[in-house]
Amino acid sequence: MKFLSARTLSFSMIFSIATLLAASLLFLAPSASTSDADTLPPFTPADVPPAPDYAEASSWLDLPENPDQFGVDIIWLYPTVLVDNSAWLMDITRKDLIAGAAESVATEARIFSGQANLYAPLYRQMNLAGFNLPEEQRDAIVAYGEDDAKRAMAYYMEHYNKGRPFILAAHSQGSYVLTQLLVDYWGKLGIEDQLIAGYVVGWSVTHQDLKDNPAITICEEARQTGCFVSYNSVAPGRQEASPLILPGAIVVNPLTWTREETLAPASRNRGSTFFNQDHTYQILPEFASAQIADGGLAVVAKDPARLNSPYFPQGVYHGYDYPLFYENIMSNAAQRIQTYLDARK
Repeated sequence: MKFLSARTLSFSMIFSIATLLAASLLFLAPSASTSDADTLPPFTPADVPPAPDYAEASSWLDLPENPDQFGVDIIWLYPTVLVDNSAWLMDITRKDLIAGAAESVATEARIFSGQANLYAPLYRQMNLAGFNLPEEQRDAIVAYGEDDAKRAMAYYMEHYNKGRPFILAAHSQGSYVLTQLLVDYWGKLGIEDQLIAGYVVGWSVTHQDLKDNPAITICEEARQTGCFVSYNSVAPGRQEASPLILPGAIVVNPLTWTREETLAPASRNRGSTFFNQDHTYQILPEFASAQIADGGLAVVAKDPARLNSPYFPQGVYHGYDYPLFYENIMSNAAQRIQTYLDARK
């Protein structure tokens, strides 16, 4: 698998990824606990749960009640929710894991749900502990989730899409899987001209990825379509503390929607959105600035303590990649949708 072999991450960095992602309370089922590769038995094919059947509604985390409500679709790949010591691969019938994944729909994907028909496939994602395995073993496990995402996309295009333009969006392990699919298949599917934009947030799209597949285009301005956005949020100077920022990472600033390295002041931030456990939320305009630096998105927040977590390295804001720029992303999705539709009138 080109994606993993092209990225030379140390095992200590990989373990840090597991620690980082496992702790994101925003997306975990209440009973979840951090897993470790040493506490799980060796992975065998007998441990593989049944593959999702995307002809069944139960294989989708979310399907639109009225698929014709909007003239645009969004496909959402949720972040990591399998973090306990129960299995190497997510069983998509487990109610606690479904509930954890649903949190991302109620919070992150909510950015897009008011302007597009939401499709969110369940997939057999890898346990976070898998990131700490040797590459060959890791590849063998993560391949199941990647194959699921590929089949879900194919089923969606054949049975649900009906020629509509679409947005691709993901976070964390969802973006990891999406990046692999882009590197391997983008430009070969025949659906590329239907893409409004892709938000591949919380993972790195790198210059090596673009070299491996020149069909992938990174967004350069706010109304550009057919392109992809990627960034990882950190406090200034904390880029090396984030193992999600890979060598050669390409960053788009969500306050300017360009790759310019000039500081975008907090005055350009329409609102950071923070969710409570009951899904109520608070919008804080001008909460944070953003600047591209050293492969990361350096963020200065008015109240950085609000972004701290005992589970995250100080200054690594991975769990807040979407919330920090919530209103700007929502507005940008609307801009790109309108641009796309206007060009095809």
